Amino acid sequence: MKQAASLQKWVHLYIGCQTNKGQLLGLMENRMFIRSSDYGTAEYPKDVLGNTVVLYLRKIGDMTAQESKELIDKGFSIGRPSGYSFSNDAVLYLLSLFVDLFGMINAGVARDIKTIGDPASE
Repeated sequence: MKQAASLQKWVHLYIGCQTNKGQLLGLMENRMFIRSSDYGTAEYPKDVLGNTVVLYLRKIGDMTAQESKELIDKGFSIGRPSGYSFSNDAVLYLLSLFVDLFGMINAGVARDIKTIGDPASE
């Protein structure tokens, strides 16, 4: 899980997202704090990310038409041959939607929210 360990530095950008253990509330040093469904708070070491704790994120291609329009309005563009261009607002918007920007789903640190249904009910 070497790749998962290198992705730990980006977890703080997803505070507020759902996980398999509840909502990610925050991080301190090498610990994650998660609110469980009974509103208790649990603490997990950061190195269990991808094993015990899995983030629930979205793929960019799963955005709704309205979300895509909003993203374009915030400064996202696709140009050839140079590829994607993001403004600061566009990146912040994607993070607010809990879009996987760092390959966490492919690395096994996160699961695609589309494949699990409603994470609030799990």
